[in-house]
Amino acid sequence: MKIFNSISQNIRRYSFKPLPTLVLFIILTMIGAIRGLQHYYVVDAFEPIQFGLWWHVPFNIFLWWLWLLFVPIITWMIERLAPMKGHVWYWLIVCIVAPFVIVFIRQAIASFIISEVLRGYKDFYTLLHIRLFSNIWIWLDYGMYFAILFGVQLLIFYNKEKELERQVLEIERQLAQSQLRALESQLHPHFLFNTLNTLSTLILKKDKEQVLAMLRLLQKFLTTTLMEDSRKEIPLEEELQYISQYLQIEKVRFQNRLVVKEKIDPETEDGAVPRFLLQPIIENSVTHGIAPKPNGGTISIQTERTDGWLTIMVEDNGAGVHQSNQTKSGIGLKITQERLARMYGSRYAFLCEIPSDGGFRVTLRLPYKPYTTTISNMSLA
Repeated sequence: MKIFNSISQNIRRYSFKPLPTLVLFIILTMIGAIRGLQHYYVVDAFEPIQFGLWWHVPFNIFLWWLWLLFVPIITWMIERLAPMKGHVWYWLIVCIVAPFVIVFIRQAIASFIISEVLRGYKDFYTLLHIRLFSNIWIWLDYGMYFAILFGVQLLIFYNKEKELERQVLEIERQLAQSQLRALESQLHPHFLFNTLNTLSTLILKKDKEQVLAMLRLLQKFLTTTLMEDSRKEIPLEEELQYISQYLQIEKVRFQNRLVVKEKIDPETEDGAVPRFLLQPIIENSVTHGIAPKPNGGTISIQTERTDGWLTIMVEDNGAGVHQSNQTKSGIGLKITQERLARMYGSRYAFLCEIPSDGGFRVTLRLPYKPYTTTISNMSLA
């Protein structure tokens, strides 16, 4: 039973792949038709009983079609004996025993059909003996066996190469996803460290109202982000809501010293962006732009959609000179750029600038695609 199950599996895996099967079917049909014409015009001339094309051509085509049944058996044999490859027993079985057995079975089927359909011509045993030992064309059967053997070997090798390639691509994909998750995991500790530092400052000042307000905002923010942790991409509209919650936490600390301005193009709100994309950029502006200035400053967020691209600009009027050094060492900006490189390859832009009037500007340019559930699921694949 195990042998038959293994053979049936080989039938599904190799024998009936569309292209190889079609090629083999055409070749066998052509050989069968040629052999049928040969029997009619050449062999029958020396036979006492002659048969028409109605017999020779269909019979020979059918006889050569029988090779399709032996392909899975040959495949099973090769895979079963693979550990013995290179050993003398392997070549003995594959090159001598197997071809003789298969040719014997094929000729036995042919002899049986002829003896049953064309009664009075020759009996089964006489026909089998003639076809095996007195038929000069028997070499065609052995030639076909070794041709199929070679073809099956090539097909097995091709499938193994494709499977190996698929496994390599899967490993690379998993590695890329692992690296991306590792980069994303750095964002939460970095943000929490700064928030807890602010909380500790407020606690030292014994400002209970501010502490409670920040704790409520932090709870809301973390609840929202953790509930969405499974998604790698979200609509820009949701990302802006996260930013709004984050900035509310920072406003508890900076009060009137922090002003936020937004100019959001409605056509960009459904665009898919990496989750937690803007928070490290905004945090960079708050920490290294607004905080060092006694009078604080303004953070501007602007989005637009043009020619299939989504552009997001975050700018502040803070301590731009100090931020120029931060562009090279700021962990938030570095992580963001690495995440974009992992997700988009070369199809993105990440530009850090110091405007002429001071401050700091980060411009992101991503390929625009509407957010859908499919996009979210693909990002998890």
